[in-house]
Order: sequence, then structure tokens, then C-alpha cells
Amino acid sequence: MRRWVLSKKDRKKLARSLSECYPRFSLKNYDKVEVIVEGSTRIYMLDGIPAFIEDPALGTKPIPHLVFLLRRGYEWLPAITVDEGAVRPISRGADLMRPGIVDIRGAFAKGEVVVVAEPNRGLPIAVHEALYSSEEIREMEKGRVSRSLHHIGDRFWKLAEGA
Repeated sequence: MRRWVLSKKDRKKLARSLSECYPRFSLKNYDKVEVIVEGSTRIYMLDGIPAFIEDPALGTKPIPHLVFLLRRGYEWLPAITVDEGAVRPISRGADLMRPGIVDIRGAFAKGEVVVVAEPNRGLPIAVHEALYSSEEIREMEKGRVSRSLHHIGDRFWKLAEGA
């Protein structure tokens, strides 16, 4: 595992990439931006907190890290709240099925990143890719609505723990 502070040029490139994917997020609020590289996986650290994951298995855009969402909040992302029965499977990496949804916050399109939150305190338990838009999901009665990208205890979580 290698770790270093990003250069100004690389920081600007990351800021541009993040603003394209997440228009409501700004890198300007963070002083220290580092990167951890393990194989083909990159984890960007903002002020010492694992914040974004880049991995070819996840696709081309950076994915928010759960540790960052737990510590800094996720109001800049659309969210899906699930019922109590869906919490355990989702937090273990399962895809989200329509019957488990209690609430959808924010509008999103197919393919966008969404946070999956538990119902009691609204804590994020997973980061998913939407398979349908928020409007389509609201009209559905059953079926798979999102694909798991990152959950508590997965390899990205463990990689950040070792940093």
C-alpha cells in the first residue's frame, strides 16, 4: 500500500471529477488531500478521512466512502431509507429490492450513486448504484432497484482501516 499527498495539479483534476459526479460537493473545504493506492484501487483521503473510492470494478466515477458519509454527512447525495428488515442484508452487501424501501430523498437518474440509510437514525449503511430513476422506483411494487457498490466491512472499508 502506498500513500501520498496529491499535487495541486492532481487535486484540481480530482475536484473537477468530483464536481461532475457530485455537483453539491466541494473539495474547497478540505486542507489535506491524500491518496492511498493498493493494486488498482485508489482511496482519496480528505483531512485524514477516507472519502472517495476509485476502482475499475465499480466503474469510472469515484464512489463516496461510508466512513466519510458517517462522519461528515450525506445531505449532498440522494438517499433511500430502508425498513428494519432490509438493514442486515444491505449492510452485508445485498442489492436493494423495492419492498424494502420506506422513503426516497432527492431525485436521481438511472446509474447515479445513492446512499442507503437505516430507518431509525438515518445512518448510511451502503452506497449503491440506482438501476432506475427515483420516479420509476416510486411507481414500482417489486423488483431490484439498486446494485451494491460499497457496504460496511467490505474490502474498501478494511483497506481504509489499515490506512
